[in-house]
Amino acid sequence: MKITQEEVVDNQTTLRIELEEADLNPYLDQGYRRLAPQISLPGFRKGKVPRHIVEGFMGRESLLNEVLDNMVFEVTSKAIEEQEIDSAGVPKIEDLELDPVSFTATIALRPEVELGDYKAIRVPYEAEEVTDELVSKRIDNIRESLGTWETVERAPQMGDLLNLDARGEIEGEEFWSREDGVLYLDEEGSVPVTGFPQAMVGIEPGQETDLTLSIPEDFRDASIAGKEASFTVTVKEVRERSLPELNDEFAQGLPDGYENLEALQNAVREGMTTDAEARLEQEYETEVVQTLIDEATITIPPVMLENETNRVLNTQEQFLERANIRRDDYLRSIGKTEEEAEQEAEEEADQRIRRTFALDKVSELENIEVSEQEIDERFNEMYAGQRMRRQERRSRREPLSDMLKYEKTVALLVETAKSDPEGQTAEEQPESNPQDVQTQEGDAQDDE
Repeated sequence: MKITQEEVVDNQTTLRIELEEADLNPYLDQGYRRLAPQISLPGFRKGKVPRHIVEGFMGRESLLNEVLDNMVFEVTSKAIEEQEIDSAGVPKIEDLELDPVSFTATIALRPEVELGDYKAIRVPYEAEEVTDELVSKRIDNIRESLGTWETVERAPQMGDLLNLDARGEIEGEEFWSREDGVLYLDEEGSVPVTGFPQAMVGIEPGQETDLTLSIPEDFRDASIAGKEASFTVTVKEVRERSLPELNDEFAQGLPDGYENLEALQNAVREGMTTDAEARLEQEYETEVVQTLIDEATITIPPVMLENETNRVLNTQEQFLERANIRRDDYLRSIGKTEEEAEQEAEEEADQRIRRTFALDKVSELENIEVSEQEIDERFNEMYAGQRMRRQERRSRREPLSDMLKYEKTVALLVETAKSDPEGQTAEEQPESNPQDVQTQEGDAQDDE
C-alpha cells in the first residue's frame, strides 16, 4: 500500500492511498465468495465456479464493488494507524479509482481545545415561584379539557369554535379554502393568516361576508408575506365552551378523586413545583455548558463540521419522511430558504462538536471515569426485561460509557457553578448566627 500524506491545514490532513495487488487479494476473495453462490456457468455446479473464471467472466470491478465500502473503510483505518494520525470522526473519501485502486481520504485531526477557567464559572440559580395565579391557570386548563361545546345564537367571540365555509385569494389566485371547516378563535391564532381569527369576531352568522387582510412582512409563509388577501366567509354555526363549575364536586369527579378543591389546588401546586424544578435544572445545565463552550477556544476541522452538518440535515430529512412532509413545503411553512436551513444546520453542528470536545477536555482534566458496574446499572435500568443477542447487548453498552461520562462532567460543572467563590455549594454554606452578627457590629463600633 502506497500512502502519501499532505501537510496539515485547518487541523486536517489528506492521505493519497494506492493499493497494490497483495493488498487487493483478500478483498477480491471476499467479493468472489459473495458472488459465487449466485453464478451458474456450464460445466460447473452453482457456487463452485473458480475465482479466476468468475473474475474473467464478470470483471475485477464486479468483485471489488461487492466489498468496496468495507475495503475503503478498513484500508483508511490501516493508513491512519501507519501514519500515526490522531484522527477524530469519519474521513471524507474522494477521487476513488478502480484501476489501479486509489483514493484520497481527508482526515479530521482531534480538535485542539483550550478551556477558559471552567472552575470559575458561576451562574445564578433562581427557583421559579409557583404563584396562585399559575395554579389557577393550570386548573382552568383542566376545566377546559372537560368542557363541552354548545351551539349559541349570536355573533362569534374570541374563544368560540366556528363551523364555516371560507375561501381566500391573493392576486386572483385561491391559496386557502375550507368547506364545512372548523376554526377555533384564538387571540394568538394565525390560520390561515395573521388577523383572520380576530376578523371573525362579530360576523353575522348565516350571511356571506367579504373581507380583506394585509399579511405581515414577517409572516411564516414567505411566498405570501406582505401581500393582501381577500376572503369570502360564511359562518354556519357558533359554539361556545361550557365549563364545569369549580367546586369540591369538580375536584372529586376527576380521575384521581381529590377530597376537595383545596386538595386539588395543593396537588397541582406540588406537580407544577416539581415540573418547574426539573425545567430549571435542564435550563441551568444548558446555560452552564454554553458558558463553558463560549469561553473555550476549539479548532474544528472543516471536514468534521461538514460531516456533522450532513448528519443534522439527514436527521431532519428522515423526520420529514416519516411525517410524510415534503421538504419544500416544510421550508415554506417556517419561512426559510434552503440556504438558511443549511446555515442553521451548520450552526447546530458546530455547537454539537464544541460541546462534545469541551466536555471531553473537562473530563480528561478532572480524571472522570465510568466503572463497569455503573454501565451495568444503567444498562439494566434502560433495557430491563428485554431479551437481546450478545452482539446487540455489546453494541448498546458501548455508548453508555460516553453518556455516563457526559452526565458526570455536566454534574461537576453544575455543582461548581452553584457554589460560592470559595467552592462551597449552597447546602454547604454556613448559616449566619444573629449573635455573631451582633458581635461583628459591636466590634465594628469599637473600631470606630
